[in-house]
Amino acid sequence: MSHPKRIFITGSTGFVGASLVRHFAAQSWDVRALGRGAAPKALLDLAHYVQADLRNPIPAQSDEVVIHAAALASDSASWTDLEQANVKGTQHVFEATKDCPCFIYISSSSVYPLAKPEHEESESIDIQQLSPYGRSKRLAEAWLLEQDWSGRKLFILRPRAIYGVGDRVLLPRLMRLVRLGRIIAPGDMRVQSSLTHIKNLSAAIDLCIDTDRTGAHIFNVADQEVYEMRAIVQGLLSEIHGRELPFGALPLGVLGSIAQFLERMGWSRQFTPYALAAVSKASVLNLQKIEVELGYSAPATLWDSIPEIAAWVQKTGLERVKNAESELPFSI
Repeated sequence: MSHPKRIFITGSTGFVGASLVRHFAAQSWDVRALGRGAAPKALLDLAHYVQADLRNPIPAQSDEVVIHAAALASDSASWTDLEQANVKGTQHVFEATKDCPCFIYISSSSVYPLAKPEHEESESIDIQQLSPYGRSKRLAEAWLLEQDWSGRKLFILRPRAIYGVGDRVLLPRLMRLVRLGRIIAPGDMRVQSSLTHIKNLSAAIDLCIDTDRTGAHIFNVADQEVYEMRAIVQGLLSEIHGRELPFGALPLGVLGSIAQFLERMGWSRQFTPYALAAVSKASVLNLQKIEVELGYSAPATLWDSIPEIAAWVQKTGLERVKNAESELPFSI
């Protein structure tokens, strides 16, 4: 009888990592899950848990596949914290998994500047045009690409705005747009954007694991459909609140000036010029490369997922989801 294949997943108590733990446990993989804090019981039921802080070297791992999903995704963190978590952390995961034949790095579309409306993997990137978070992810990518991948395979995946049941980042931010029974949004949000359902990211990872390609590869990952931000925000939030919510647009010029002022004063947290641009400018990922080279076809769409997401929010509690952000537990 053959033994289950072993997979090592970092960031296992976050939304993406936890979803991947469940995905691979359901496929009978032997899952090794890394997180910084104490392991929730729901995680221990599915995986062998490794508690470690990626800012420091971690114990060596011996697995067929490593998925590095851990990251500090913050608009307000200091550069020192972002570099330690996202650049040094990636280096520490690489050093601990040198015997793993397949390394999958969950990067971000934040490595692309927002000045362009559409992005493909081969475009040149001016790192000075990126947010501090995007810069840290791009530097981690660059460091990985400099390593020797002969006989091994590296896949750098660049999703945009990962969402789904259990989302602790995008959904809470969207829910905070609702004020006094209305959606109060930055601008009219009539811009085109790619989004990535967690099931589509999992499907892309499955393809990376199954391919015989060796060496280093970079792929955009997103839903097949490109969405109008206003339509999806209004549709999702109206479903969550159980009625059609009217839409109110705040002037972008005024908001931009406020965001720049707060940033200069060091008072900005989530409301930064980059965060404002992220929801008010078009940002579409070209998927041709992953479709042609790996046969990618996204199984999930946001429209099909809205009822499921809304039901999860109602079960969890509107205020809890809206305000807790990254503190929601693994089990939900």
